[in-house]
Amino acid sequence: MNSKSVVVLCALVTAVTATGCGREKVESVEAMNSCVEYHRRQLYQQAIRDCSKAVSLNPDNEKAQHNLALVYISTKEYEQATRHLSKAVALNSGVALYHYQLGEVYEWAGQPEQAASSLEKAIELDGTLFKAHYRLGNVYASMDDPQKAMQKYSDALSGNPRFFDAYRDLASLYADYGFPSQALQVLDEGIKALDGQPDNLAVLYHLRGTVLADQKEYDKAVVEFRKAIEINPHMEDAMFSLGWSYSYVNKENAKIWLQKFVTAASQNTRPDYLAAANARLAEIENGTPF
Repeated sequence: MNSKSVVVLCALVTAVTATGCGREKVESVEAMNSCVEYHRRQLYQQAIRDCSKAVSLNPDNEKAQHNLALVYISTKEYEQATRHLSKAVALNSGVALYHYQLGEVYEWAGQPEQAASSLEKAIELDGTLFKAHYRLGNVYASMDDPQKAMQKYSDALSGNPRFFDAYRDLASLYADYGFPSQALQVLDEGIKALDGQPDNLAVLYHLRGTVLADQKEYDKAVVEFRKAIEINPHMEDAMFSLGWSYSYVNKENAKIWLQKFVTAASQNTRPDYLAAANARLAEIENGTPF
């Protein structure tokens, strides 16, 4: 074979190789698109099959790695989700969303240190991700660092002043650590900000009543619990809390609301609440002091 033939052969091999690589990339994208559609339809096994094919054909397909991770998040297979999110991050470390979702998965998997690292990176890349601040607040709370948790919940509210979850958890944290005045202030701000969100308002009114009841301000607590029930008449926790608070200030009303709670109980009702309600009803009937 002469040198000219060798050159032509080498050129042909290069062309075939390039064409093969191009075809694999196209097939990878096609498989990924099929995966996305299956995921949308909640057909998770088919979605995993096609996204796995996509990353097998082209491991550098960043979007396929990300979409495969999202499917595994849906199936709660967090180890697999972490693996593919980490690959997406390695391929493109400048996407804040990847770091945020990786932080979420680490949080769900009970790995707070890794979660904090990923969420901090997400915030570094995009400080407007208010949910990243909120998630980081959750992580700090789980690590018994209330001061940092409170700050991150506050940062989340600065990013989105109508973010219910942050109001709820910030107020609860203040109350749990013995700062009822701050808890009530957060709840007041939340109630103003969430006008037009009735279900969320009911929860905040119930929390407000709980903080007041913990301070033994039962008359004021009753008012808040009634507001919650006025918004959501089927709110079991509020029925129980209202009946319990009434037991300190109005025994007849306590009987009415504790009985309503017991009657409305379902298989989802907290058994400790149900037992406490029945015990308190018996105490009221027997005139037992408490």
